[in-house]
Amino acid sequence: MFDQAQDEITQTLAVELTQSSSGVGTVKNGSSIWLAGLSVVFISILSLGIYKALSPEVSTQVPALDTQIMSLSLEESVVKIQDHLLDKPNDADAWKMLGLTYFELNNLDESLKAYEKSYQLNQRNPRLLVEYASAIATKNDDSFSGRPMELIKQALELEPDAPDALYVAGMFAVSIQNFDLAKALWQRSLSSLPLDSPDRSVLTEVLAELSSFTGEGDPKTAYSVAVRVTFSDQILASRSKDDYVMIYIKAAQGRPMPIAIQKIQLKDFTGVVELTDDDSVMPTRKLSQSEEVIAVVRLSQSGSAMKQASDIQVLSKVINVRDNPTVNLQVE
Repeated sequence: MFDQAQDEITQTLAVELTQSSSGVGTVKNGSSIWLAGLSVVFISILSLGIYKALSPEVSTQVPALDTQIMSLSLEESVVKIQDHLLDKPNDADAWKMLGLTYFELNNLDESLKAYEKSYQLNQRNPRLLVEYASAIATKNDDSFSGRPMELIKQALELEPDAPDALYVAGMFAVSIQNFDLAKALWQRSLSSLPLDSPDRSVLTEVLAELSSFTGEGDPKTAYSVAVRVTFSDQILASRSKDDYVMIYIKAAQGRPMPIAIQKIQLKDFTGVVELTDDDSVMPTRKLSQSEEVIAVVRLSQSGSAMKQASDIQVLSKVINVRDNPTVNLQVE
C-alpha cells in the first residue's frame, strides 16, 4: 500500500491539482459534514499546529536564536528575530521563525510576508513549505486549494515521507472526494511518524473516521500493528537477498496460525510494515477482531508457511491490537 502511495503522490496529486486549479478545493456535499466533525477531532493540528505535531524533527538550524527567544513572550520574540534579521537579512530560517511567531500572534498578513521572504531565500525546505501552506490556507478560510497545495506537492517531492505534508495532502484529497488517495496518504503519514509519537493514535482515529464515512465498515477496521525490523550486519552478510522476510501477527494464546501476514523478499524490504485487516489470512478472522497478540518476524530461505531449520525467528512481547502499537524487532 505504501509503495502504491508513492506513485499516488507523484502522479494522482499532480492530476488533481491541475483539475482543481479553477477553485475546486472546498469540501463538497456529504464530505463537508464529515470534515466538520473531523475538525473537532483534529482541532489541535488544523493550523500550524500540524507542523509542530507531525514534524519528525525540530529545526536546529538557528540554535543561537532559538536559545535567545526561548524564554521571551511572542511579542518580545518578534523584536529579537527582527534585530537578528537586521544583521542577517538572508537568514531563511530566521524569516521562517518570524513567520511562525507572527502566526501564533494571529497576525496572518505579517506571517505570510515573513514566510514568503523565507521561501524566496530557500525553496527546498519541506518544513517551511508545510508551514507556509498552512498559513496561506488559514488566511483562505482553511482551504488548501491553489498555492497551498502546490507548496505541499513541492514538499512531498523533496521529502516523500514527510508526515505533516502527507497529512495536509490527505485533507485536500478528502476535500475533492478522492477518499482512496486520502487513505493512502494518511496511512503513509502514520508509517512515517516516530515510534513514540502520540500522533500515531490521532492519525489512526482519522483513518477510522474515513473508513466509517466511506462505508468500508466499522471504524475498528483501522486498527493496525506497525512492525519495524532491524537486521544485524552479520545476519545480512550470511543470508541471500532473495530470502523472505515474513512478518505476521498471531494470537497470544491459542492457535499459532497467523491472523495477518506480509511476506517480502529481503531485497525489497524497507524496514517497516503495517499490518491491517487487508493482511488478514481468514476473512472470518480479521486483525481488528483481535486484542492480545504477538508479532513475529521470520527470515526464511524458502518462504514456506512451515518453519524450516534454517529459518531465523524473533517474537515480540504480548501487545494489544487496540493500542495500534508499533513493535521493534531486532534480528541478530
